[in-house]
Amino acid sequence: MIPEYGRNTIADFSSSLLRHYGALPPGEPMDLSEKGIDLEGVDKIVVFLLDAVGYANLLPLMRRRDSLLADPVIVSTMTSVFPSTTTAALTSFYTATPPAAHGMLGYYLFLKEYGCVSNMIELTPIFQERDNLTRMGMDPLKFLPVPTIFELLHDAGVRAYHITSKSFINTGLTRMHTKGGIAKGIHGIGDMIEEVKDLLHSGAKKNLIVVYWGLVDTFGHKYGPESMAYIDEVRWYLEAVRAFFLRLRSSRTAFFVTADHGQISTPWEKEVWLNKHDDIYSLLYTLPTGEHRALYLHTNQPKRLKDLLLKRYDDIAYIMTREEAIDSSLFGGVPYEDFASRIGELIVVPKHDESFCFKYSGQEHSMKGRHGGLTPEEMEIPLIFLRK
Repeated sequence: MIPEYGRNTIADFSSSLLRHYGALPPGEPMDLSEKGIDLEGVDKIVVFLLDAVGYANLLPLMRRRDSLLADPVIVSTMTSVFPSTTTAALTSFYTATPPAAHGMLGYYLFLKEYGCVSNMIELTPIFQERDNLTRMGMDPLKFLPVPTIFELLHDAGVRAYHITSKSFINTGLTRMHTKGGIAKGIHGIGDMIEEVKDLLHSGAKKNLIVVYWGLVDTFGHKYGPESMAYIDEVRWYLEAVRAFFLRLRSSRTAFFVTADHGQISTPWEKEVWLNKHDDIYSLLYTLPTGEHRALYLHTNQPKRLKDLLLKRYDDIAYIMTREEAIDSSLFGGVPYEDFASRIGELIVVPKHDESFCFKYSGQEHSMKGRHGGLTPEEMEIPLIFLRK
C-alpha cells in the first residue's frame, strides 16, 4: 500500500486542520467533507493520537457494543507515510509535510553532518545516552527544515497544545515536534482527560489540542498486536475518550482519534539477522540504518549489492534503489537536501511479515510486533470523528 500523499495521508490531515484555523498549510489539505466530516462552527479540536494502532488493529474492537466505535461516529481511514514508523509519521503529522521534505526518515539514520549513525527517537549516536546529539551541537528546535503546525497556528493567532507523557516532555524529539506549541506532561489516562478538560474550559476561543499516547506501541513490540496487553490498552484508552465525549456539551468542540501508523505481527522464525561478518556488510560503507521493515543500505557498489540481495531475498522483500523509491513516490514531495545520504543507495522492504535485523551490539532481540513497511496493517490508519 503506497502512501496517498497530497490527498489522504496523516500529513494531509494536519494540513486540513491548519486550513480550518486559517493558517497556511504547506501542502494540499485533505478533503474532510469526502469522509462526511463537517467542522463548520467548530472552535476547539482535540486530536487523540495513538502510536501504532492501525485500522486492522481496531477491527476486534469494532464488534463490541460498548466501544467508542459502536457509537454514531464517523470512522474512516487514511494512510501513514513511508516508512510507517514513529519518527517519520509523527514528524509528518507535526509538520504537515511528507518524509522527503522533513528528513526524519527512520529509527536509525546516518547523519553525515555528525559523522555517525543515530537513534532518531532518542536523538543520540547509537550506544550513547539520550539526547547526546545536542551535546554535539544539534539544536532540536532548528533541526527540521520545515516549521511545525504549532508554529503555523501561532502565526495565525491560534493557541495549540501538546499533551504527552512526562517522561517525554523535555526530550529533544518532543521539543523538536512541539516548537511553537505549549507542552503539558501527564502520568496516565486519568490526568490526560483532566488536562484536556481544563484546556477546553480555558478562556481561549479557538485552540487545537494534540494528545499523544505511546504505550500501545510498546506493548505491540513486546507482546504483539494481537496480544491481550495491546488490545486491552487500546480498549481502555478508547473507553476513556468515549466517556469524556459523552460528558461533553459543546457542539463547537470536536474530537479526532487517529494513529501515526499500524503494527503487524512479526514471528521470530521470519527474522533475517545480519551482522558484520556477512558478505553483505563487506559491501557497505557504514552500518545499515532505517527500520527492521524498511532497511537502508549505504554502499558504493549498489548494482553488485542489489544483485546479491535479489538472488537471496527476492521472494520475501522488495529491493529497490534510492532512485526507484523516489520515482515511486514512497517518501512524497521534493527530497530535502540531506535526504540521499540518510537513506543510502538501496532500500529493503519485506513483502509480508518478515523482518531484516542487524546486530549492532549483539544485545538486540526479537520483537513480536513491528512496523515501518508497506502492508495494509502498517499503512492504513483510522480517522475517527466525534462531534455533538
